[in-house]
Amino acid sequence: MTAKEFLKKHNQSAESIEVKSRIDDFIYKMGLGLKGAGGMPMIPTYLMDVNRSLIKYNDRRVLIDAGGTNFRVATGYFDGNGKVVIEKLEKSKMPASDGTHFGKEEFYDTIAERIKGHLSGATNIGFCFSYQVNMGADIDGEVVMFSKEVNAPEVIGTKVGYETLSACKKFDNAERKIVILNDTVATLLGGMANSDKQYSAYLGYIYGTGTNVCYIENTANILKVKNLPDGNMLINTECGNYDGFSEGDFDKTCIECTAVPDKQLFEKMTSGKYLADIIYEALKTAVKENCFTEEVILAPFELKNVSEFLNNSGFCCKFNNNADENFAKDVCRELIDRAAKMGAIVNSALAVASCSNKSLPVAIVAEGTTFNRLTGYRQRFEHYLTEILSEYGIAYEIVQGEDLNLVGTLMATMVL
Repeated sequence: MTAKEFLKKHNQSAESIEVKSRIDDFIYKMGLGLKGAGGMPMIPTYLMDVNRSLIKYNDRRVLIDAGGTNFRVATGYFDGNGKVVIEKLEKSKMPASDGTHFGKEEFYDTIAERIKGHLSGATNIGFCFSYQVNMGADIDGEVVMFSKEVNAPEVIGTKVGYETLSACKKFDNAERKIVILNDTVATLLGGMANSDKQYSAYLGYIYGTGTNVCYIENTANILKVKNLPDGNMLINTECGNYDGFSEGDFDKTCIECTAVPDKQLFEKMTSGKYLADIIYEALKTAVKENCFTEEVILAPFELKNVSEFLNNSGFCCKFNNNADENFAKDVCRELIDRAAKMGAIVNSALAVASCSNKSLPVAIVAEGTTFNRLTGYRQRFEHYLTEILSEYGIAYEIVQGEDLNLVGTLMATMVL
């Protein structure tokens, strides 16, 4: 039995995923979310018609990036030539991401403690918060849930901006404003701020510890919010919640072990936080089903170890011959290929939904350590994107840059 046959048997192969029906379903559920009738969250950001004409020069802002794994803080501004300057960048672990329980006060006090050295000389704050929030017209967000196993349940229901500003008052009494945005929104704005090309649409794509996509929607289609002014608003899809892909056997096993098994299904089937566990479950099952010719010694591993294995840099699992090692590598490659296909389908659906002019390409502003470092992912992602979007007559370009989350967060503060 080949790795492809083994995975197909367990509903874990890329070829079993039908493209057109998933794109149609994804777009349908986008529409439901925009109506407030179910589907995906489709969260309005209340960031409208953001562009470089809003830039305020030499005005320092505190920039916070709370990601799935890392917590970053910096000072940033646009210099007199409109170039972004990022200073005093510091990185630490995301609070409550290592399994330690954080209460509400401890969570926000930890954030204030980490940014206090950046408050002096800076005006307003931009906070890229990579978890699901309900945004309000005040550009503050109320935490809906934590994914990526962050253990801070008392923070759910609190307003991130208000609580952060309140905690900062313990160190600095200055009056400040704050804007809350998602990492996909920050990524999109970062790519837009750095780009001098014309595109028909922009997507902000995160594929790292978690996964999500942001895009720009006409306010006339955001039916769940009444009396919006005419214009274009950035929408955080929270597509990690999408439930339209059929779960395989190894997906199901891993999903059942998570804190909230009925949420974030697409994310748990594809993203960096979970993909290594899916691969590990596949290899364990392959051992039980005698897919290897000799004894195999398995040990838990991280996704970076999978890349090392595929690049022949060693592996914690032990195989006694080349055939067994190659079978294991094929299992890894096939599951990465499947994740790439699902990611390409989601991005393609958003490109189809938002492309307004097929004579111009869609910009997919892509960020995330897994996107950039997982062996084979980007190559297969682009392969599927090209294959899918060519059927719709749509071209695309992958746009990247340095510190896009921070650049986009700075850009978002220009509305304050």
